[in-house]
Amino acid sequence: MIKSFKDKALERCWREGQCGKFRTNLKRRILMKLDSMDLATCLDDLRNPPSNYLHQLTGNLKGYWAIRVNGPWRLIFRWSEGDLYDVSLEQYH
Repeated sequence: MIKSFKDKALERCWREGQCGKFRTNLKRRILMKLDSMDLATCLDDLRNPPSNYLHQLTGNLKGYWAIRVNGPWRLIFRWSEGDLYDVSLEQYH
């Protein structure tokens, strides 16, 4: 379950549907991914669909995980005891 967001605009988009900051072609995929992240009870739940490309990050983002949204866009988060924290949308490539 998503417990916290690092990106307040992303949180407003998911909770309230106010997604003006995000391009229309990303909005649908972002919301779909966030819904699946909220339902996840273990990291393996995020391995499907395979297009998520779930992977652990290194360097400055050590301790975070990422799933692919579209192109260079990733939803990144910290995973702890079955919950997601500090969820944000990043273009880190």
